[in-house]
Amino acid sequence: MTEPLTAIPFEAWPPERLARLVTACQMYKPWYSDDVWLSGEVYRRSLVLARLSNPASRSWEVYRGDQLVGLLHADEIVPKQDAKCHFVFFDHVLVDKRQLCLNTMNWLFEHYELKVLRVDIPTYAAKLLGFLRKALGFRFEAEGRAFSWPANATLLTTDEARLGSRRHAAILHGGQWCDLLLLSITADEHRAWIKDKLDKGKYETQPA
Repeated sequence: MTEPLTAIPFEAWPPERLARLVTACQMYKPWYSDDVWLSGEVYRRSLVLARLSNPASRSWEVYRGDQLVGLLHADEIVPKQDAKCHFVFFDHVLVDKRQLCLNTMNWLFEHYELKVLRVDIPTYAAKLLGFLRKALGFRFEAEGRAFSWPANATLLTTDEARLGSRRHAAILHGGQWCDLLLLSITADEHRAWIKDKLDKGKYETQPA
């Protein structure tokens, strides 16, 4: 029988647990551009420590039993406005992390009274992109949303928004410059998405 997944709020104590988390994060190559990766382990460790200790961030360690399998991280948190999400799973399995991700998103929306959660996905992370859209309800930034300017513009389709919602040549990975796709979900969209899943019996309410 598979052991259940748990998400534990990050703490820098005890030292051996912190060391295990930092080691796992600095070895997770998809998270880094080529130049950062080639800068070496010591530099990557310093980046991970800076991310975890940032006061404008929150992190949860994800475990299956005693095995560390991932990190849920939110940074650039501006209460009553927005935050940026990061979903890092060292076991490369996404489907069983859905509920933990949804619970964590719900906590962020409620605790900080956020309007929007955002995420940047490199174009080489197609599997994660599909998970964010299909399992968590994220949209491309310009997908089917009204514009503040020009207010009378026609709403963009998914295919149109997929092409326009990106930062061009934002990360060098595997020797190629890749775009970063810009996705987000508003608090209202999140609540509506959860309600739809509840109506279909596909959502469980559990603490993050």
